[in-house]
Amino acid sequence: MSQHDTKLEDLLQAGLEPKEQPQPAAETQQEDLFGFEETQPQKPDLSQARSLLTDPHPAGFGEVLVTDVWTAPPPREPILETGSPAIRPADRPKESEQEPPDRQREWETRQELRQLGLLRERPLVSYDARFEQYWSQARDAMAAAPGAIVDPYTEFAAEFGDVRVDEMGEDRRAAMEYGREGDALLNLGRAYVAIGRYKGARSVLEAAARAEPQHPEVWHNLGLVRLFGRAHAAARQALENALDQAPGDSRSELALGVACYHMRDYAAAAENFRRLAGSSGLRATARSMLACSHRLQGHWDQARIELAFLKDARPGDWAALAQQCLDCVERGEGKREGLLRAKRRAGQMWKALAAAAAGGIWLAYGLAENLFKKEAQWAVLPLLVLALLLVRSLRGISGRELPGEFGNAEQGLPCWQANTWMHPRQSEF
Repeated sequence: MSQHDTKLEDLLQAGLEPKEQPQPAAETQQEDLFGFEETQPQKPDLSQARSLLTDPHPAGFGEVLVTDVWTAPPPREPILETGSPAIRPADRPKESEQEPPDRQREWETRQELRQLGLLRERPLVSYDARFEQYWSQARDAMAAAPGAIVDPYTEFAAEFGDVRVDEMGEDRRAAMEYGREGDALLNLGRAYVAIGRYKGARSVLEAAARAEPQHPEVWHNLGLVRLFGRAHAAARQALENALDQAPGDSRSELALGVACYHMRDYAAAAENFRRLAGSSGLRATARSMLACSHRLQGHWDQARIELAFLKDARPGDWAALAQQCLDCVERGEGKREGLLRAKRRAGQMWKALAAAAAGGIWLAYGLAENLFKKEAQWAVLPLLVLALLLVRSLRGISGRELPGEFGNAEQGLPCWQANTWMHPRQSEF
């Protein structure tokens, strides 16, 4: 027996297995190359999130809530002209000698790029309400991003993060028992929200409100469900009942302000937001919406005062948001009362005249060529398009602010007037 066989026999007798011989590097690399091990996707780091924004997105015949986590945009790179020599640091002008950037021109350029689809803005991660775990994901995202700007709609969605869907059967049985129907129907209605059955949730919560009309949680949740369904007037009534039963509840106060804001009753919205305005968290969000309510009423100085307080809010990039809103206040005041209004009215008038002239030329051409007698359906189509352009131009001449005149200045900064809650997108269908 050889010496190697003797060592192997000793190992087996001792109850030990021999160590595997090291394989050559080439064979190991080949096995790793053709391995079938699935790599788990790395979870995004939400601690550096700039904002958490929730909007309804079109989906088929309806809408679905989507929460986007936005980060700050990358720093701007200097644009050098082709063929120009490199600028040495010593030759660069000092900050005091540089001209301040024209923020309004930068905003207009950004809006043009956004409308043309040339501005790529993608969130870090998105959570979709078509999945039951969406509500807990919104709650966990808020906990993982303590320095982010959180809009009220994300806060409303996070309130349903603790719903127990597996207890729906027990809640149905408890709803049939005397004295327990109020709480049981409340839990059942919240569970219906978590699984996406908003109509059923409204019916159940309305039944709970009839069973226990003095229950503030029932009215509060009913108001949130109606907000999700854009039933703003009904939501306002439910939230007012919730505040009657529990005065000072900040959650219902915030939701009531949002409902009034959606109804464009900005004076009532300002009253609710004023009671919540602060310098941190959702109180800072309430202050920003208070400033927006003043701006939309034409109270320019009051809006600037609130935005001056908002600059010092912490944590979060509230200074950038306050600057964006100050630019919006300047645009609004200039359009209604200054030179900007006359300039834009003149531009819209020229567009309206051009559309009318084009329609007249096409009409004369169609009559001369006898086009309307032969192909009437195709001859009327360009006139319809020109009529739509004329109507849009007349809206601009009237001085009314259009949805695209608000907009966002930078990626990840919310704009309460530019979101899909105020201006829904057309259905994908």
